[in-house]
Amino acid sequence: MNFLRIKIKEYLDKNKFMSSLFIHGIWMTIRQVIVLGSGLALSIAFARLATQEVFGQYQLILSILSVVSIVSIPGLNMSILGSTARGFEGSFTRAVRTSFLWSLIGIPVLLAVGGYYYIYENPTVGLAFMALSLFFPFLYAPNTWDSFLQGKERFDVASRYSSIQALINAATIIAILFLFKDNLLLIVVAYALTLAFFNIVWYKKSLRYVENKNEDKETIPYGWFVTKIQILSLIAGNLDKVLIGIFIGPVQLAVYAIGINFSKKILYFVKSLLGVATPTISKKNTVSMKLYSKIFILATIFAGALFLFMPVLIPFLFSNKYVDSILLSQLVVAFLPFYILNILYKNHFLLYLKNKRILFYESIIFPITKILLMIPLIYFFGIIGLAFLIGFQNILNMAVLYLLHKKNKQVVK
Repeated sequence: MNFLRIKIKEYLDKNKFMSSLFIHGIWMTIRQVIVLGSGLALSIAFARLATQEVFGQYQLILSILSVVSIVSIPGLNMSILGSTARGFEGSFTRAVRTSFLWSLIGIPVLLAVGGYYYIYENPTVGLAFMALSLFFPFLYAPNTWDSFLQGKERFDVASRYSSIQALINAATIIAILFLFKDNLLLIVVAYALTLAFFNIVWYKKSLRYVENKNEDKETIPYGWFVTKIQILSLIAGNLDKVLIGIFIGPVQLAVYAIGINFSKKILYFVKSLLGVATPTISKKNTVSMKLYSKIFILATIFAGALFLFMPVLIPFLFSNKYVDSILLSQLVVAFLPFYILNILYKNHFLLYLKNKRILFYESIIFPITKILLMIPLIYFFGIIGLAFLIGFQNILNMAVLYLLHKKNKQVVK
């Protein structure tokens, strides 16, 4: 045993980068399991304890909130991660301060939305938006602690903080669902209060890891740049639920959310498992069609099994109220193989080709195309059309990247 322990230690000492990557991967995997598991438990509680109308209203509120979050300059998270990794740790507090000040714009915006709903649509939904306005600056600005800790490569601390936050947030809302069931206002306040509280606490605790006051003058401008190119993607990512909630109704939104969110959790978990292998695969000089074919075949088998199992799994987890969610979930998981290929293909441009021009145009063309497709799909096919788009968007994204790359090579020549 001593001999084995010595050999393992010698190997880890000689391969510090690989051992570090392995440890980071473990922490990130644990984090993904806890966060996704907490989200799944919350969805199950909503499905079984609340009415479909209340759950649909809750989903609509969160979707509109995500769109309004644009004013908090979310691109600063990526900017801080990069500047912290380069040793400019003094930019952290400045970025949080900048995000907080701009987040104040969200207060009157949410108050206006709340006022409209209170007068013309649903008073309870209106009050929920008004309550959110009080917490809004604390929901997004302080959460930069996560990017800072990842930039410091303190994945253990970041994973622990985010896991605790996810567990307590889910547990609090589930407790309210048990005690008060359909009290939408109380549910929304609990959601905002727990997130705001932990963001403030974790931000203050993360300050102890700041080791210098060096500032990168490009942190804030780059954060603005990233935010600008994320605006369309952020809108496109939430517009489907907003359209359903406004034009079709909260009940159909609840059915849609259960089917789509459950499948997305599976996709995100697969993505986290790919996290370690993706850089190695994507950095290759040429795209290996043989390797991609093997991955596609394995993913197809897995997707097929999920597709066949959904009619059993959805009612078992979410009750028979959501049998209409089965087809929606199947439409998303059917595209799982293309989802995996899309991740690898996109990272090929990001990690190997490093072509910012292609990625910039892709961040504009792809979400605009997706938004334009939503209108006819929801008009002719309803929520089934939007569920199909959630899966099909992976093929669409690869097509956009391929065409941009082909055109870019022609321009270079």
